[in-house]
Amino acid sequence: MNRKHLRGSSTGGRGSGKRARHAGNRGGVGRAGGGKRGQQKLMSFHANTHTYSYSSVKKVPFNLNDAGKLIESLKKKGKINMNGDRYEIKLKDLGYSKVCGKFRNEKFKLAVYGKASVKAKDDILANGGEIYE
Repeated sequence: MNRKHLRGSSTGGRGSGKRARHAGNRGGVGRAGGGKRGQQKLMSFHANTHTYSYSSVKKVPFNLNDAGKLIESLKKKGKINMNGDRYEIKLKDLGYSKVCGKFRNEKFKLAVYGKASVKAKDDILANGGEIYE
């Protein structure tokens, strides 16, 4: 004999589906139950939890930890130029917003056109690179 339903699936394990299956029987869904008398507690508990970002620009970092892989793949695609012994990286053209991180093992001389974090600036300048903001 085939069973069409799992045991208690239509009743929630309580015999009658009216008493068990709906959100009102469990008190609601999500943040329900904070209204009327409990509203003050709920509002103070959830204060400053909403952060809004109105920027339509997607922020994608160019991480110096993975610079070796990134530079090799971008060089194969022809998106990075060599200027003497430096790699020229134009962040906007490549779709990156900022240079972040520090070099791991490999060190490159980079000429970066765009923004960079403080640590990334120090590391790039220490290796003989330049940053043009």
